[in-house]
Amino acid sequence: MLQRSFLTCKAIEYTRMLNTETIDFKKLGFHAGIEVHHQIRSDRKLFCRCPPVLEKDPRSMDYSFYRYFRPVLGEMGDFDPGMLVEFEKGYKVFYYACEHNSCTYEMDETPPFYPDMEAVKKGFALALYLNCSALAEEVVVNRKQYLDGSITTGFQRTFIVARDGWVPVNGKKVRITNVLIEEDAARRVGWDDTASRTVYFNLDRLGVPLTEVITDHKDIGTPEDLVELAKQIGRVLRVSRIGRRGIGGVRQDLNISIEGGNRVEIKGVQDLRSFVLLCRHEVVRQNALIEISGLMKERGLKKDDFEHTYVDISHLFQLEDKVKAFATVFPKMKGLLGLEVQPNKDFGLDVFEKSMLITGIPREDHFHSDEMKGNAVRMRSDHPCRLPIGRKKYAEICSILKLGPGDAFILVVGLERRAMHAMKKIVERVKAALDGVPQETRRPLPNGNSEFLRVIHGKERIYPDTDTPPIVISRELVQECWKMVGKRPWEIFEDLHRKYSLSQDQVDLLIRDERVEKFYGYVERLRLSGNLAYRLLVELQRWKRRKGLRFSEYIVDRLAESLSRGIITPAQVDLLTDVLVKEPSLTMDEAASRLKKPFITESRLNNLLLKQLKNFDKSRMQSDEAYRKLAVPKIVGVVLERVNRAVDGKKVSDKICELIKKG
Repeated sequence: MLQRSFLTCKAIEYTRMLNTETIDFKKLGFHAGIEVHHQIRSDRKLFCRCPPVLEKDPRSMDYSFYRYFRPVLGEMGDFDPGMLVEFEKGYKVFYYACEHNSCTYEMDETPPFYPDMEAVKKGFALALYLNCSALAEEVVVNRKQYLDGSITTGFQRTFIVARDGWVPVNGKKVRITNVLIEEDAARRVGWDDTASRTVYFNLDRLGVPLTEVITDHKDIGTPEDLVELAKQIGRVLRVSRIGRRGIGGVRQDLNISIEGGNRVEIKGVQDLRSFVLLCRHEVVRQNALIEISGLMKERGLKKDDFEHTYVDISHLFQLEDKVKAFATVFPKMKGLLGLEVQPNKDFGLDVFEKSMLITGIPREDHFHSDEMKGNAVRMRSDHPCRLPIGRKKYAEICSILKLGPGDAFILVVGLERRAMHAMKKIVERVKAALDGVPQETRRPLPNGNSEFLRVIHGKERIYPDTDTPPIVISRELVQECWKMVGKRPWEIFEDLHRKYSLSQDQVDLLIRDERVEKFYGYVERLRLSGNLAYRLLVELQRWKRRKGLRFSEYIVDRLAESLSRGIITPAQVDLLTDVLVKEPSLTMDEAASRLKKPFITESRLNNLLLKQLKNFDKSRMQSDEAYRKLAVPKIVGVVLERVNRAVDGKKVSDKICELIKKG
């Protein structure tokens, strides 16, 4: 039995403020990697012949059914610990299905069809784009267990196509450990609440071919490099035209660790802009958990000190039938449960999130004794305790539990069986706190924090699929895949930056809009300048969309051809686009005539420029560069409007500068 002793006030009241803005990532030993899950463009699903088409209304269905799940032994005869935790949640899973995009395979009523070989080829082509040196000579389909209900079989069919690749990130090579092809999971379309233990999925997405690109999580040392890594892999998927476009087509898992911590997976991050914030909040969480572990050891705590003894204090509350209140003493833990581990989240709430997800008891029905402090972190959280515990009731609980000066307690209210289960998971989690940071998968939250989702799965969850034969990868198939490989995005950037001075952001927009090949056609075949080609392919269409105008690539191609032949000037492109959108059947000559394009002599142009220059101080324009930069664009704009943009804007600007020099 633990000898309880009085802890010093300094130790009991240990607090510190979290600062997520001044983190020294190098000093903390920050490492990160990424797992990119991206749907593949295909005409069918991976293991059946249904089309990969999603329903506009995710709750639409021709029929529905429900399932319960349980874990099975892995290849070595062991249960995966993560699967056992999933099983504890006890979900009832409802599925919605439509006949035109789901069949008996998605229902797990028939074996899989032969894999879609087009998807397999695209997987190998992607591996070649990513510089993978170890291509699979034989594809072996495996089963990867999932008990969250997102896959009707309880496992995902997946296979490795290549290993040992790399992509450049800010001057260094980041290793690609694996490239896989697998079937996507069903879409979760509903979840009544945590307590209901009921979840709803639509089968339309289940089985859509998906590639998973995994990087070595030791190669990235800053959140900014992690963002660039995700961008680089995304560029490859775009420039190769392997990745499917559209909302929900790509999801990213972040693997984050610090020195003395552990690899933690932040699951399903879609917005690259949230990467840095999620990294900062996870780093402070791991650092806080390491500190808490150290403080527990300083206080002489051991795992055996935390007992599964739950005291029934239901008589202190007015509870509904079958609802119980249980409390447990945590020796020498006073002050530690209330420590802030992420902004506005204390250690106690971090523990309660795991209990809630597994048992279904809301975190608001959990309470820890550090919440009684005046400046308690839990009071600032999004999920404060809703139990009616004032000073008097708190004192009664302490008396019943015989709480020592340095002890803490945790209280849970819920259905008896669930409440006892919750206390069991809480005691287990506090014991694990002595080990520091647990390996787990977490769900990202909008404020940059994260919450427990599941234990990180082990090797026991994967075993061979006995329904699908191995696929021998011939040399001819690999050669066919090589023909699908073009310039890599970093090679495209180097070329376009060197030849046409395009920035990385400009090249990214060309890649994102799949306009790289057309850009090369405009500058090499039509002899347009790089800036003009970029303006036509990217800026023009974006500008017009903001004004509510949409037009086809055919109009852009016609404008490019006319510019190349000298029929129109760059200054007229904007107005001509408006004319062609309204009357697309017009020839370019007819469209240009609608502009009433006048013939402008050099003499008339000079007169117009001299007239406008009188409105400005010429001598000041000669001596004051800032004033000149302000005045010249104004003059150009007025003159172009007067001549109906019949003259190129650059020519007008150059002539103004000549006249200013002459004085």
